[in-house]
Amino acid sequence: MNDLKKRRRDCSVKLVLTSGGISNKGIEKELINIVGKDLKNLKLLFCTTASNYEGGVMNDWLVKDLICLDKLGFKIDVCDINGANKEHLLPRFEWADILYFEGGNTQWLRNCIKNSGLEEHLVKLLETRIWVGASAGSCVLSPTVDNPVCDIFDDNVEGYPADGLNLVNFQFIPHFNNKDFPKVSEENIRRVSEKLTKADGEKVYVLDDNSAIFIDNGTMKIISEGNWFEVEVQE
Repeated sequence: MNDLKKRRRDCSVKLVLTSGGISNKGIEKELINIVGKDLKNLKLLFCTTASNYEGGVMNDWLVKDLICLDKLGFKIDVCDINGANKEHLLPRFEWADILYFEGGNTQWLRNCIKNSGLEEHLVKLLETRIWVGASAGSCVLSPTVDNPVCDIFDDNVEGYPADGLNLVNFQFIPHFNNKDFPKVSEENIRRVSEKLTKADGEKVYVLDDNSAIFIDNGTMKIISEGNWFEVEVQE
């Protein structure tokens, strides 16, 4: 593990990894706990980059998530980091209390974070801010984003980075029991997990859209009003 990646893993951060965003009262309540105050009027950067990979009409789930965050009282800056340089982006990230990364194509999001130049600033930013991920926005935090369990989403990964941001030491798989993701079944995940190595993480956490992982300075808690399971990486 290189020094930069070790610093990422060892840094004291607050992370929220969700499958379907702030989808129920349990996740909302725990978000308030980890923030330490009411959500109303907190500043939130809403990064849509992962969802923009294929273009076209804005996804219904993206609109739904944005409306949900607006109803919670956040002041929202909608941001796409693709093609923007860090001199333009950094002040917007520094403005925010919460960095909310939406779902979509994980490898595309990873590529854009790398190309934007923001990556070198993330650890410093997260000393005083909270990362909230939805689907791809959570998956990108793992040690790798190109591996057998990622392949079940059939994303185009050719030419994109294989490494993740390495802020957590596990693989995060969203959308368990979601009819739109039939490959995300327990049987399938356990089978493909056998091909993972420790370089991909110590475990695989598989969550449905009503579950979330909260990490507060090294302490992890899973909040769920649905279903989830974990798999140990053997090799």
